[in-house]
Amino acid sequence: MEASNKFEQYMTFIRRLCRVLGFDVFNVEWKMNYRSYFSLFLCVQYLWWMIHSAIIAEGISEPLKTLAFLGFFFQSTLKIYYTLSNHEKFQANYNKLAQSIYEGHIEGTAEQKKVILRVITVVLALVKVTVVIYGFSLVMFSLYPAYMYFWEDTKVTIFPLHVPGINIYSLYGYSVTNMLHMLVAVYGLFGALASDTAFMMFVLHIVTYVELFRVECEKFESELLTSECRDRWHSKEYKALCRLSMLAIYQFHQDIISYMDSLKVCYYQTCMVQVATSSFSIMFNLFLALTTDWYATYSFLAVSLFQLLIFCVLGNVIQVMNDRLNQVILNLPWYLLPNGEQKRFLFMLYRSQLPADIDIRGFGPLNMETFTAIMQKIYSAFMMMYSFIEE
Repeated sequence: MEASNKFEQYMTFIRRLCRVLGFDVFNVEWKMNYRSYFSLFLCVQYLWWMIHSAIIAEGISEPLKTLAFLGFFFQSTLKIYYTLSNHEKFQANYNKLAQSIYEGHIEGTAEQKKVILRVITVVLALVKVTVVIYGFSLVMFSLYPAYMYFWEDTKVTIFPLHVPGINIYSLYGYSVTNMLHMLVAVYGLFGALASDTAFMMFVLHIVTYVELFRVECEKFESELLTSECRDRWHSKEYKALCRLSMLAIYQFHQDIISYMDSLKVCYYQTCMVQVATSSFSIMFNLFLALTTDWYATYSFLAVSLFQLLIFCVLGNVIQVMNDRLNQVILNLPWYLLPNGEQKRFLFMLYRSQLPADIDIRGFGPLNMETFTAIMQKIYSAFMMMYSFIEE
Protein backbone atom coordinates (compact mmCIF):
# COMPACT_ATOMS: atom_id res chain seq x y z
CA MET A 1 0.00 0.00 0.00
CA GLU A 2 1.43 3.36 -1.07
CA ALA A 3 0.35 5.13 2.13
CA SER A 4 2.19 2.57 4.30
CA ASN A 5 5.36 3.13 2.29
CA LYS A 6 5.12 6.87 2.78
CA PHE A 7 4.52 6.44 6.50
CA GLU A 8 7.57 4.19 6.76
CA GLN A 9 9.54 6.74 4.75
CA TYR A 10 8.71 9.44 7.28
CA MET A 11 9.37 7.19 10.28
CA THR A 12 12.73 6.18 8.82
CA PHE A 13 13.62 9.87 8.52
CA ILE A 14 12.60 10.85 12.04
CA ARG A 15 14.06 7.76 13.70
CA ARG A 16 17.43 8.41 12.07
CA LEU A 17 17.38 11.88 13.59
CA CYS A 18 16.37 10.43 16.95
CA ARG A 19 19.11 7.80 16.84
CA VAL A 20 21.75 10.45 16.13
CA LEU A 21 20.49 12.43 19.12
CA GLY A 22 20.26 9.29 21.26
CA PHE A 23 16.52 9.65 21.90
CA ASP A 24 14.82 7.03 19.73
CA VAL A 25 11.73 7.01 21.93
CA PHE A 26 9.70 5.21 19.23
CA ASN A 27 11.70 2.07 19.99
CA VAL A 28 10.15 0.06 22.83
CA GLU A 29 13.61 -1.13 23.90
CA TRP A 30 15.14 2.36 23.94
CA LYS A 31 17.33 3.33 26.88
CA MET A 32 19.67 6.24 27.57
CA ASN A 33 23.03 5.67 25.87
CA TYR A 34 26.26 7.55 25.12
CA ARG A 35 24.55 9.51 22.32
CA SER A 36 21.85 10.65 24.73
CA TYR A 37 24.40 11.85 27.25
CA PHE A 38 26.42 13.58 24.51
CA SER A 39 23.31 15.55 23.46
CA LEU A 40 22.71 16.59 27.06
CA PHE A 41 26.41 17.49 27.36
CA LEU A 42 26.07 19.83 24.36
CA CYS A 43 23.07 21.51 26.02
CA VAL A 44 25.12 22.13 29.17
CA GLN A 45 28.08 23.38 27.12
CA TYR A 46 25.89 25.82 25.18
CA LEU A 47 24.49 27.22 28.41
CA TRP A 48 28.00 27.64 29.78
CA TRP A 49 29.22 29.35 26.58
CA MET A 50 26.22 31.69 26.64
CA ILE A 51 26.75 32.73 30.27
CA HIS A 52 30.50 33.14 29.76
CA SER A 53 30.01 35.22 26.58
CA ALA A 54 27.39 37.46 28.19
CA ILE A 55 29.74 38.20 31.07
CA ILE A 56 32.80 39.08 28.98
CA ALA A 57 30.87 40.91 26.20
CA GLU A 58 31.38 44.65 25.93
CA GLY A 59 28.79 47.34 25.34
CA ILE A 60 25.05 46.73 25.14
CA SER A 61 24.43 44.99 21.81
CA GLU A 62 27.03 42.23 22.25
CA PRO A 63 25.51 40.75 25.44
CA LEU A 64 22.08 40.89 23.77
CA LYS A 65 23.40 38.95 20.77
CA THR A 66 24.66 36.19 23.04
CA LEU A 67 21.15 35.88 24.50
CA ALA A 68 19.41 35.83 21.10
CA PHE A 69 19.06 32.05 21.20
CA LEU A 70 18.05 31.85 24.84
CA GLY A 71 14.45 31.03 23.92
CA PHE A 72 15.49 28.27 21.55
CA PHE A 73 17.84 26.80 24.16
CA PHE A 74 15.11 26.51 26.80
CA GLN A 75 12.69 25.26 24.17
CA SER A 76 15.03 22.46 23.10
CA THR A 77 15.99 21.49 26.64
CA LEU A 78 12.40 21.35 27.89
CA LYS A 79 11.27 19.42 24.82
CA ILE A 80 13.86 16.77 25.64
CA TYR A 81 12.62 16.62 29.23
CA TYR A 82 8.92 16.33 28.31
CA THR A 83 9.66 13.78 25.59
CA LEU A 84 11.57 11.58 28.02
CA SER A 85 8.81 11.97 30.62
CA ASN A 86 6.16 10.73 28.16
CA HIS A 87 8.24 8.37 26.01
CA GLU A 88 5.93 5.42 26.72
CA LYS A 89 2.94 7.38 25.40
CA PHE A 90 4.88 8.33 22.27
CA GLN A 91 5.63 4.64 21.69
CA ALA A 92 1.98 3.72 22.24
CA ASN A 93 0.72 6.41 19.86
CA TYR A 94 3.19 5.41 17.16
CA ASN A 95 2.27 1.71 17.47
CA LYS A 96 -1.42 2.62 17.42
CA LEU A 97 -1.04 4.56 14.18
CA ALA A 98 0.96 1.80 12.54
CA GLN A 99 -1.45 -0.96 13.53
CA SER A 100 -4.91 0.62 13.44
CA ILE A 101 -4.47 2.87 10.41
CA TYR A 102 -1.82 1.38 8.15
CA GLU A 103 -1.74 -2.32 8.93
CA GLY A 104 -5.46 -2.37 9.74
CA HIS A 105 -6.47 -0.94 6.36
CA ILE A 106 -4.20 -2.85 4.00
CA GLU A 107 -7.34 -4.56 2.70
CA GLY A 108 -9.52 -1.49 3.21
CA THR A 109 -11.89 0.09 0.73
CA ALA A 110 -10.75 2.51 -1.98
CA GLU A 111 -12.16 5.45 -0.05
CA GLN A 112 -10.37 4.45 3.16
CA LYS A 113 -7.07 4.12 1.32
CA LYS A 114 -7.64 7.48 -0.36
CA VAL A 115 -8.16 9.19 3.01
CA ILE A 116 -5.03 7.63 4.51
CA LEU A 117 -2.90 8.44 1.46
CA ARG A 118 -4.09 12.06 1.32
CA VAL A 119 -3.13 12.80 4.92
CA ILE A 120 0.30 11.13 4.88
CA THR A 121 1.06 12.97 1.62
CA VAL A 122 0.30 16.27 3.36
CA VAL A 123 2.51 15.22 6.30
CA LEU A 124 5.47 14.51 4.01
CA ALA A 125 4.97 17.80 2.12
CA LEU A 126 4.87 19.75 5.39
CA VAL A 127 7.98 17.94 6.64
CA LYS A 128 9.85 18.90 3.45
CA VAL A 129 8.86 22.55 3.89
CA THR A 130 10.09 22.44 7.50
CA VAL A 131 13.40 20.85 6.48
CA VAL A 132 13.93 23.56 3.86
CA ILE A 133 13.17 26.43 6.26
CA TYR A 134 15.27 25.06 9.12
CA GLY A 135 18.06 23.94 6.79
CA PHE A 136 18.19 27.32 5.04
CA SER A 137 18.53 29.00 8.43
CA LEU A 138 21.52 26.79 9.26
CA VAL A 139 23.10 27.50 5.87
CA MET A 140 22.73 31.23 6.46
CA PHE A 141 24.43 30.90 9.84
CA SER A 142 27.34 28.91 8.41
CA LEU A 143 27.95 30.82 5.16
CA TYR A 144 28.10 34.31 6.62
CA PRO A 145 31.27 33.68 8.71
CA ALA A 146 32.91 32.16 5.62
CA TYR A 147 31.97 35.22 3.56
CA MET A 148 33.30 37.59 6.21
CA TYR A 149 36.55 35.64 6.54
CA PHE A 150 37.43 35.21 2.86
CA TRP A 151 36.02 38.42 1.38
CA GLU A 152 36.09 40.93 4.24
CA ASP A 153 39.08 39.49 6.13
CA THR A 154 37.06 39.64 9.36
CA LYS A 155 36.68 36.77 11.83
CA VAL A 156 33.04 36.26 12.72
CA THR A 157 31.83 33.10 14.45
CA ILE A 158 28.61 31.25 13.66
CA PHE A 159 27.15 32.09 17.06
CA PRO A 160 28.21 35.16 19.09
CA LEU A 161 29.58 32.80 21.71
CA HIS A 162 33.10 32.45 23.03
CA VAL A 163 34.38 29.04 24.10
CA PRO A 164 36.36 29.45 27.33
CA GLY A 165 40.09 28.95 26.81
CA ILE A 166 40.00 29.37 23.02
CA ASN A 167 41.17 32.53 21.28
CA ILE A 168 38.97 33.12 18.21
CA TYR A 169 41.47 35.60 16.75
CA SER A 170 44.01 32.86 16.06
CA LEU A 171 43.47 30.65 13.04
CA TYR A 172 43.36 27.52 15.22
CA GLY A 173 40.98 29.06 17.75
CA TYR A 174 38.73 30.48 15.03
CA SER A 175 38.49 27.12 13.26
CA VAL A 176 37.85 25.13 16.46
CA THR A 177 35.21 27.60 17.68
CA ASN A 178 33.28 27.47 14.41
CA MET A 179 33.46 23.68 14.30
CA LEU A 180 32.04 23.49 17.82
CA HIS A 181 29.36 26.00 16.92
CA MET A 182 28.46 24.01 13.80
CA LEU A 183 28.23 20.81 15.86
CA VAL A 184 25.80 22.45 18.29
CA ALA A 185 23.84 23.98 15.39
CA VAL A 186 23.47 20.62 13.62
CA TYR A 187 22.30 18.90 16.80
CA GLY A 188 19.85 21.76 17.41
CA LEU A 189 18.58 21.41 13.84
CA PHE A 190 18.08 17.65 14.22
CA GLY A 191 16.30 18.11 17.53
CA ALA A 192 13.96 20.80 16.18
CA LEU A 193 13.15 18.72 13.08
CA ALA A 194 12.47 15.57 15.10
CA SER A 195 10.29 17.31 17.69
CA ASP A 196 8.32 19.63 15.42
CA THR A 197 7.68 17.18 12.56
CA ALA A 198 6.59 14.50 15.05
CA PHE A 199 3.97 16.93 16.36
CA MET A 200 2.83 17.57 12.79
CA MET A 201 2.58 13.86 12.10
CA PHE A 202 0.63 12.98 15.24
CA VAL A 203 -1.82 15.88 14.94
CA LEU A 204 -2.53 15.43 11.23
CA HIS A 205 -3.35 11.77 11.82
CA ILE A 206 -6.33 12.98 13.84
CA VAL A 207 -7.71 13.99 10.44
CA THR A 208 -7.16 10.41 9.24
CA TYR A 209 -8.95 8.97 12.26
CA VAL A 210 -11.95 11.29 11.93
CA GLU A 211 -12.30 10.74 8.18
CA LEU A 212 -12.09 6.96 8.59
CA PHE A 213 -14.73 7.25 11.29
CA ARG A 214 -16.90 9.18 8.83
CA VAL A 215 -16.49 6.42 6.24
CA GLU A 216 -17.49 3.82 8.84
CA CYS A 217 -20.58 5.80 9.86
CA GLU A 218 -21.66 6.33 6.25
CA LYS A 219 -21.25 2.63 5.59
CA PHE A 220 -23.51 1.79 8.54
CA GLU A 221 -26.07 4.36 7.43
CA SER A 222 -26.14 2.81 3.98
CA GLU A 223 -26.56 -0.69 5.42
CA LEU A 224 -29.33 0.51 7.72
CA LEU A 225 -31.30 2.26 4.99
CA THR A 226 -31.07 -0.68 2.61
CA SER A 227 -31.68 -3.39 5.20
CA GLU A 228 -34.62 -5.67 4.45
CA CYS A 229 -35.47 -5.96 8.15
CA ARG A 230 -35.62 -2.15 8.72
CA ASP A 231 -39.43 -2.19 8.69
CA ARG A 232 -39.45 -4.78 11.48
CA TRP A 233 -38.33 -2.37 14.21
CA HIS A 234 -38.48 -4.83 17.08
CA SER A 235 -37.16 -7.89 15.26
CA LYS A 236 -34.09 -9.69 16.58
CA GLU A 237 -32.38 -9.42 13.20
CA TYR A 238 -32.73 -5.63 13.11
CA LYS A 239 -31.53 -5.23 16.70
CA ALA A 240 -28.56 -7.52 16.02
CA LEU A 241 -27.62 -5.54 12.92
CA CYS A 242 -27.73 -2.24 14.84
CA ARG A 243 -25.94 -3.64 17.87
CA LEU A 244 -22.98 -5.14 15.97
CA SER A 245 -22.50 -2.09 13.74
CA MET A 246 -22.84 0.40 16.57
CA LEU A 247 -20.41 -1.57 18.74
CA ALA A 248 -17.78 -1.08 16.03
CA ILE A 249 -18.61 2.62 15.84
CA TYR A 250 -18.46 3.03 19.64
CA GLN A 251 -15.07 1.33 19.71
CA PHE A 252 -13.75 3.47 16.86
CA HIS A 253 -14.98 6.62 18.59
CA GLN A 254 -13.35 5.55 21.84
CA ASP A 255 -10.06 4.94 20.02
CA ILE A 256 -10.18 8.48 18.57
CA ILE A 257 -10.92 10.04 21.96
CA SER A 258 -8.17 8.00 23.58
CA TYR A 259 -5.68 9.05 20.91
CA MET A 260 -6.56 12.74 21.23
CA ASP A 261 -6.38 12.63 25.03
CA SER A 262 -2.99 10.93 24.81
CA LEU A 263 -1.70 13.64 22.46
CA LYS A 264 -2.93 16.29 24.86
CA VAL A 265 -0.95 14.68 27.68
CA CYS A 266 2.16 14.41 25.49
CA TYR A 267 2.06 17.92 24.06
CA TYR A 268 0.21 20.12 26.55
CA GLN A 269 3.39 21.34 28.28
CA THR A 270 5.45 21.24 25.08
CA CYS A 271 2.98 23.55 23.34
CA MET A 272 3.06 26.02 26.23
CA VAL A 273 6.85 26.04 26.07
CA GLN A 274 6.78 26.39 22.29
CA VAL A 275 4.42 29.38 22.33
CA ALA A 276 6.27 31.10 25.19
CA THR A 277 9.79 30.63 23.79
CA SER A 278 8.84 31.42 20.18
CA SER A 279 7.06 34.59 21.29
CA PHE A 280 10.08 35.59 23.36
CA SER A 281 12.46 34.87 20.47
CA ILE A 282 10.36 36.89 18.01
CA MET A 283 10.20 39.86 20.37
CA PHE A 284 13.88 39.68 21.30
CA ASN A 285 15.10 39.34 17.72
CA LEU A 286 12.83 42.14 16.53
CA PHE A 287 14.55 44.33 19.09
CA LEU A 288 17.97 43.20 17.83
CA ALA A 289 16.90 43.87 14.23
CA LEU A 290 15.88 47.35 15.29
CA THR A 291 19.05 48.22 17.21
CA THR A 292 21.81 46.25 15.42
CA ASP A 293 22.84 45.20 11.92
CA TRP A 294 23.42 41.58 12.93
CA TYR A 295 22.44 39.32 10.02
CA ALA A 296 21.53 36.22 12.07
CA THR A 297 18.60 37.83 13.80
CA TYR A 298 16.53 37.84 10.58
CA SER A 299 17.11 34.16 9.90
CA PHE A 300 16.26 33.13 13.43
CA LEU A 301 13.28 35.50 13.47
CA ALA A 302 11.83 33.66 10.45
CA VAL A 303 12.32 30.26 12.11
CA SER A 304 10.68 31.40 15.37
CA LEU A 305 7.74 32.88 13.47
CA PHE A 306 7.30 29.65 11.50
CA GLN A 307 7.37 27.56 14.68
CA LEU A 308 4.73 29.69 16.36
CA LEU A 309 2.56 29.71 13.23
CA ILE A 310 2.71 25.97 12.54
CA PHE A 311 1.92 25.02 16.15
CA CYS A 312 -1.09 27.36 16.17
CA VAL A 313 -2.26 26.01 12.80
CA LEU A 314 -2.04 22.45 14.11
CA GLY A 315 -3.91 23.47 17.25
CA ASN A 316 -6.60 24.84 14.97
CA VAL A 317 -6.69 21.50 13.15
CA ILE A 318 -7.47 19.78 16.45
CA GLN A 319 -10.37 22.15 17.06
CA VAL A 320 -11.75 21.66 13.54
CA MET A 321 -11.52 17.88 13.91
CA ASN A 322 -13.38 18.05 17.22
CA ASP A 323 -16.23 19.83 15.44
CA ARG A 324 -16.00 17.48 12.49
CA LEU A 325 -16.25 14.42 14.75
CA ASN A 326 -19.28 15.86 16.48
CA GLN A 327 -20.96 16.59 13.13
CA VAL A 328 -20.31 13.06 11.83
CA ILE A 329 -22.02 11.61 14.90
CA LEU A 330 -24.98 13.97 14.54
CA ASN A 331 -25.39 12.85 10.92
CA LEU A 332 -25.91 9.23 11.96
CA PRO A 333 -29.54 8.02 11.51
CA TRP A 334 -30.02 7.72 15.27
CA TYR A 335 -33.81 7.89 14.86
CA LEU A 336 -33.70 4.49 13.14
CA LEU A 337 -31.95 2.82 16.07
CA PRO A 338 -33.78 0.71 18.66
CA ASN A 339 -34.55 2.51 21.93
CA GLY A 340 -31.73 0.87 23.89
CA GLU A 341 -29.21 1.73 21.19
CA GLN A 342 -30.38 5.34 21.11
CA LYS A 343 -29.44 5.74 24.78
CA ARG A 344 -25.92 4.46 24.11
CA PHE A 345 -25.73 6.78 21.09
CA LEU A 346 -26.49 9.73 23.37
CA PHE A 347 -23.55 8.80 25.60
CA MET A 348 -21.25 8.84 22.56
CA LEU A 349 -22.69 12.18 21.41
CA TYR A 350 -22.20 13.69 24.87
CA ARG A 351 -18.56 12.54 24.98
CA SER A 352 -17.86 13.99 21.54
CA GLN A 353 -18.98 17.39 22.79
CA LEU A 354 -16.13 17.50 25.31
CA PRO A 355 -13.29 18.75 23.06
CA ALA A 356 -9.67 17.71 23.60
CA ASP A 357 -8.21 21.15 22.87
CA ILE A 358 -4.70 22.13 23.91
CA ASP A 359 -4.95 25.23 26.11
CA ILE A 360 -2.22 27.83 26.53
CA ARG A 361 -2.30 29.51 29.91
CA GLY A 362 -2.99 33.21 29.60
CA PHE A 363 -4.13 33.02 25.97
CA GLY A 364 -6.72 30.26 25.63
CA PRO A 365 -6.83 27.35 23.18
CA LEU A 366 -3.94 26.80 20.80
CA ASN A 367 -5.35 28.07 17.50
CA MET A 368 -5.08 30.88 14.95
CA GLU A 369 -6.93 33.29 17.23
CA THR A 370 -4.18 32.77 19.79
CA PHE A 371 -1.55 33.36 17.08
CA THR A 372 -3.26 36.62 16.10
CA ALA A 373 -3.50 37.76 19.73
CA ILE A 374 0.19 37.02 20.32
CA MET A 375 1.28 38.84 17.17
CA GLN A 376 -0.84 41.85 18.14
CA LYS A 377 0.88 42.02 21.52
CA ILE A 378 4.30 41.64 19.89
CA TYR A 379 3.48 44.37 17.36
CA SER A 380 2.32 46.72 20.11
CA ALA A 381 5.49 46.13 22.11
CA PHE A 382 7.64 46.54 18.99
CA MET A 383 6.04 49.87 18.06
CA MET A 384 6.51 51.10 21.63
CA MET A 385 10.22 50.20 21.45
CA TYR A 386 10.54 51.78 18.02
CA SER A 387 8.97 55.03 19.22
CA PHE A 388 11.23 55.06 22.27
CA ILE A 389 14.37 54.54 20.18
CA GLU A 390 13.33 57.16 17.60
CA GLU A 391 12.83 59.72 20.33
